Order: sequence, then structure tokens, then C-alpha cells
Amino acid sequence: MKLLMITRKVDKDDAQAGFTYGWVKKLGEKVNELKVICLEKGNIEGLPDNVEVFSLGKEKGKNKIKEFINFQRGVLKFIKQVDGVFCHQNPEYTILIAPYAKFFKKKIVCFYGHKAVNWRVRLMHLFSNKVVTSSEGGFQIDSPKRKVISQGIDTDLFKPDVNKEKSEKLRIIAVGRISPIKNYETLINASKILKDKRLNLIVNIAGPILLEKQKEYLNELKNLIKEKELEDQVHLLGGTIQSETIKLYQNSDLSVNLCPTGAPDKVGFEAMACEIPVLACNHSYLKNFGAYSDQLLFKEKDSEDLAEKILNLYQSNQLEEIGKFLRKQVIEYHNLDNLLKGIIECF
Repeated sequence: MKLLMITRKVDKDDAQAGFTYGWVKKLGEKVNELKVICLEKGNIEGLPDNVEVFSLGKEKGKNKIKEFINFQRGVLKFIKQVDGVFCHQNPEYTILIAPYAKFFKKKIVCFYGHKAVNWRVRLMHLFSNKVVTSSEGGFQIDSPKRKVISQGIDTDLFKPDVNKEKSEKLRIIAVGRISPIKNYETLINASKILKDKRLNLIVNIAGPILLEKQKEYLNELKNLIKEKELEDQVHLLGGTIQSETIKLYQNSDLSVNLCPTGAPDKVGFEAMACEIPVLACNHSYLKNFGAYSDQLLFKEKDSEDLAEKILNLYQSNQLEEIGKFLRKQVIEYHNLDNLLKGIIECF
């Protein structure tokens, strides 16, 4: 099988989109040829020889007209050579490729994982043959085209460190872009409560700023950390490349995900794959929490409840037990091989 994949960025070192490189690499290993059109590319070292990446050129500077022209060039270069088109996440890719796919009679399969349903998403649904998603909440149009598979976590990459060092401190990690929807202030306030209870902890928040307006939110977090006198406990690390993020998971004792209920956040499953218990307020994780749901689910934006759950979890001596259970859940239900197999079956 020969496929064309359209995605935003292919760069193994990117803080936000580094996982896409893994998708491209493993999908390339499962098909005869894989052509990739991306908005921008970075480090693509190590991709299989049967993978060809065509960038629209954003890495050289943003130019929408040039990017649009390059998209047409890339599509015309590849569309006749492939058996189908796989569009990753952004609905615009499906909308743009649809006329070509219709003319050349190529099937379109999309991956979409977000609670938003707008006119772009509806057009994506209209033009696609199948929409693959990670959960019921990941694509909220009730349709026979929808196929729920998994999050697509590379469990060969995201795995526990057998040589993990012990620490006297409770090491907490939170990963995700710096944005108000991530509710990091809830974790910072919970850290203050735990500090006052004499819990020795270290909290690392790893995430990039993707938009200029998010700098204001970052400054609010810095001021809150200073106000609560948590400079020694809470650290804002900025964006980290994928290999660094994995090390952060592996050297932590638990992860906190503060996003509201909707499609489950991918980083939560990455932490689980590294055998790290995940505390979340997003009810979409309940299926994977199993018998530990009461221990791992906290009330959204409730710092006191989060602090209580962290403390109870720490005192339960179940961190290792829960971590092993959650990794098994990811391997069985959310590993990348299953997702890519399901996508290929759609063609």
C-alpha cells in the first residue's frame, strides 16, 4: 500500500509535535511507500527510506500564499502515486485535499481528537471516508464514518526506566503547552497546600508557549509561584524535546493533568506508558483508571481536592502498583501499533 499523509510538522525534536515523527516512522514501516506533506519540517533523521517528506516551507518563514502554492505542488507530485490520503488532526488538510481526492478517486481517512465541532470539522466529516479518533469525546459527530481506536502512544519509546533513582521528595510532572485551559494555577495552589502540610515535593511544569498572548498567562503563573513562596518547589521548564519529556516522566513519581473533560489529553497516556500514575479531572480517563478511579480523579479547578488526592496517593504506597496497571492499559488500548493498523484497515 502507498499512502499520502498530511500533517502540521515533522520534527523529532519539537516540543509539541515530536510525537508526529514517531507516527510517520512507524506508518512508513507498515506500508510500501509513505509520502508526507507537512507545513514545516525539522529533524527527520532516522525515517525509513520509503518515506518522502515534502514541506510547505514554514520553517523558512511564514508566508501563507507561498504555503498554499506549495501545497498544490506537493499534492500534484504525490496524488497519482498513492492509494489513499491520511489527514492528521487539522480539518483544513481534508478540505484542501478533497477536490484532488475526488477527481483521482482516492479515499480520505482522517485522525481527529478534539471536542470542538465547527464548520471546518463538519466539512472534514463530509469530505472524508472515515474519521478515526481516540475516544468518544474526541470526535463528537455521531456518524457511521467515526471509528474509535486509540491515542496512539509509542510504548517502545514511552516506557519506564528500570534504573530509576529513588528520591526523598515526591516528584510531580505536568506536561502541556502554557495556556489557561491547562489550569496550572490549580496545581500551584495545591503545591502550596502540600508544602504547608510539610510534604517534601518538587513540581515540574514542562510546556512551550505557542501563541504570543500566552506569555501573559506564563507571567501570571510566575507571579503566583512567587506569591506562594514556591520558587524551590515549582519549576517552569519551558518546552522540552520528546527525549527530554520522556526522561521527565521516567524520573517522576506521578503526573497531574488539569485539562477539563473532553477528549483525553495525549500526555496523560504518555505518562501512564512510563508507569507513572496520572491524576486528572477529565472524566474521559475513567475507562483507563479502572479500580483506581476514585484515587486518580479530582475535581476540576479544585486545589484542595487535588492536594488531598496527591497526599492520599503518596501515603498509600501504591504508586508503583498503579503505574504498572496504567502502563498495561496503554499497551492494550492505546498503543501506536494498534492505531496505525486500524488506520490502514480503513483503506
